[in-house]
Amino acid sequence: MQDIGSTIREKLKTGKISLPSLPDNAAKLRMLAADPKSTMNDLAVLIGHDASVSAQLIRLAQTMRYSHPGCKITSLFTAINRIGLNGTVNLVLAMSILQGYNFHSKLLHSMCRDDYNRSRHICRYSLTVYRLIQGELPRAVGDYISLATIFLNIGFLPIYSELDAIERVSQISIEADVVEDWKKHLRCQLGRMILEKWKFDQSFIDVMSLAIDDTYTEEMKAVVYGYEYVNSNPSVGLIPLGKDLSDSFTFIDEGKYLDDLRSFLQEKNLLVQK
Repeated sequence: MQDIGSTIREKLKTGKISLPSLPDNAAKLRMLAADPKSTMNDLAVLIGHDASVSAQLIRLAQTMRYSHPGCKITSLFTAINRIGLNGTVNLVLAMSILQGYNFHSKLLHSMCRDDYNRSRHICRYSLTVYRLIQGELPRAVGDYISLATIFLNIGFLPIYSELDAIERVSQISIEADVVEDWKKHLRCQLGRMILEKWKFDQSFIDVMSLAIDDTYTEEMKAVVYGYEYVNSNPSVGLIPLGKDLSDSFTFIDEGKYLDDLRSFLQEKNLLVQK
């Protein structure tokens, strides 16, 4: 296992580590969104090729984050108009990235699922943190938070890929605690490298550090506080998220968990007790 660790570090030093590419549908969507001649209908046609993502966008557009729950939305075009261009692009990017968390090794698959669910919980808590502190959540801020929280664990993917490839060609037993140690030390470095390769805004790259300074915006701080809360409270994993990824991008409304989150923010002097 130590030899494997040395191999990964050497690949990092020489720039030979294999970094994941942006999912094909996400890359096409970014290009389309950047084209001033593109329309909402063009987006709907492209997204419509993925039935799962289309259904989740329609479902999400009907939540209180975007409309009154009683407002029935049945078409993808209407959902995209309700969510907005930037919001749709960010949400589809987040969904595409989360769907890439899949490996052959049973251990790595299990660890990956845990990371995947942690990212989803961080998203829900970060959205709720911002709303609790600021009193409301502007749509653009929510879209930013949704994507930023998915990026937090993106640095794990190259580690899993390297180990998955090694396990398939050899019979080396992978130890979970060693992998977790590598993840802890390499997450930021690898995450930054991936986001730079994907040409994402510097603000998304900066949030990888999780060390709040004067350059952090309020939404970036909300991501960090959401991350801290999820990683320090094992009971968070008890909240049912459901199989639909759109559940990740909605507020927390379960009373007990909301009360616990308020207590956490009050302890950090981020929320004045009323």
